[in-house]
Amino acid sequence: MTWHETLEGLKEELTDVRAQRQRRVDEEEAGLQKERDDLSKMVQDLGVHDLLAEMNTTLLNGKGEIETIIGWVAGNGDLNSESEISLSGEDPDGDDDTDVVTTILSWDEGGELEIAVDLGLSDDGIYLQINEIEIRPERDALEQGLIEAFRDELEL
Repeated sequence: MTWHETLEGLKEELTDVRAQRQRRVDEEEAGLQKERDDLSKMVQDLGVHDLLAEMNTTLLNGKGEIETIIGWVAGNGDLNSESEISLSGEDPDGDDDTDVVTTILSWDEGGELEIAVDLGLSDDGIYLQINEIEIRPERDALEQGLIEAFRDELEL
């Protein structure tokens, strides 16, 4: 086999390997997008924003602010096109906060107070946290957790 024939054979082999890698990356990205879609749906199903809005209206007379941060959406509202998945399925930037939706109710009452609800993906599945305390990802647990977080913020 000549040098050129060896290179041509290697070129074909490389083309196949690159195609396989791209298929794996595409499959991982599709899987991640499905998980993120499921996460967004769960945020809506749990009614996180609605519960915080009701707290704002009822307990704070509408003086609080509600903000939602979607970890995988860039600041300009477009999908984060710079985000890549390595072949191992990990974020090459090491940014662990991309697969989370955070909804924050903040208000001023002798200082800045806030209740932050995080619904995200981890290696163990979906998690729900209120002010960094993990709770079951269920509506009843969310409601009770929000009441406790409000009491804790005001030291009631």
